[in-house]
Amino acid sequence: MQINTVGVEYRRKFNLTNYESLELSISLYAKVDPDEDAEAVAEFLWHQAKNSVKAQAAPVLKSVKYKAQMQHKVGGLAVEDGDLEDF
Repeated sequence: MQINTVGVEYRRKFNLTNYESLELSISLYAKVDPDEDAEAVAEFLWHQAKNSVKAQAAPVLKSVKYKAQMQHKVGGLAVEDGDLEDF
């Protein structure tokens, strides 16, 4: 059986402050040439989708972390810039 098209969907929900959340998703599809490995194409799409959602979420999450840091500064909460690298 020849696979002609592969697709992935990546969805992630991020908890924000005050009972709010941010849900982002993306769907990507690609045509698979006869000489290509469909699983490799799907894996590539998966990484592309995950990176895209991360890029969309980063500004919002940094803003929320900054606000939380300012609200809890007296309590000693420290948020480093690198904290968002592995979300």
